[in-house]
Amino acid sequence: MTIKEFDIGQRVFILNMHEGRNSEPEIREESVISVGRKYVTVENGNRYASEEWFHFGLVQSIDYGERSLLCPSKTDAYNYIEFIKLQIWISSLTRYKVKNYTLDQLRKVKEILMD
Repeated sequence: MTIKEFDIGQRVFILNMHEGRNSEPEIREESVISVGRKYVTVENGNRYASEEWFHFGLVQSIDYGERSLLCPSKTDAYNYIEFIKLQIWISSLTRYKVKNYTLDQLRKVKEILMD
């Protein structure tokens, strides 16, 4: 997603994943106050830039700490949360858990993931 897709006054959703903490992701609504060449700035003064790895919106521009994510819709924020949870679920599959699946099921999963 690029900066050009945002407009001044647009309502956006800020997502804090709280990774590494024992708390649920947090979504709050803010307004865009400026759209520049490199950054989108929201009401609280935080600036967000385009990052190649984040396809759901923009990423907070800070030097340290956990970066919040700017999404153009609440649906995009929830989709990113689901994306992360599915990544965790897939990476947690062990040989012990996978042995409960049939050969056909495993072939279908491989076919989907290898495309």
